[in-house]
Amino acid sequence: MSGDLDHLVQDWALPGEPFRLVAVEVSASDWAQGLPGAARGRTERFTDPRARACAGASEWLKACWLPRELGLERVEWKTGANGKPLLDGVAAEWGFNLSHAGEFAVAVLARGAAIGVDLESMERKADIERLGQRVFSESERAWVRAGGREPFFTLWSQKEALLKALGCGWADGGIVRRTRLEIAPFQVEPETGARVWSRRVLDGAYALAVAVA
Repeated sequence: MSGDLDHLVQDWALPGEPFRLVAVEVSASDWAQGLPGAARGRTERFTDPRARACAGASEWLKACWLPRELGLERVEWKTGANGKPLLDGVAAEWGFNLSHAGEFAVAVLARGAAIGVDLESMERKADIERLGQRVFSESERAWVRAGGREPFFTLWSQKEALLKALGCGWADGGIVRRTRLEIAPFQVEPETGARVWSRRVLDGAYALAVAVA
């Protein structure tokens, strides 16, 4: 049954980008029905229907779409030093990451690279001044002071993708406040050397970023 849902996968990568980037609408299907038992069980702990739909779409991308994309019956996983799930076994050379926001779940896949993706709804409520003071560097805060919510969510998605690619998450405060991200469709972040792609999608409703470390 899981293969029947492949027609719902949207290709979000642009020509020339060195990764596979796909998305699904979380409400487009009862994703859990196509999942193997263990993955389905992980969705059942969510009592809120919306949260369960997001979890189902993410689990489907990981447990069903990903193995077929790699030509494997199943994939193996291990946990990185800071808790990031990493592909293992014959798929260990591949980097994979997930994100979801609003109506969509996204997945990114690249060979021979550590990769991260983040999707942010521009409708999300956030105290941008407080959050920016806590997690942005001075140069990044200057972008937010000049433009408000739009640069805030653009930079937030870039930083989230970058930290996921690095495998450290928000816990590494030194890296979090030292980056010098900019409002640009592509950049090489100077402090980490990571490549970051960034754009608005779906008529500007979401900020999307992919980082390769």
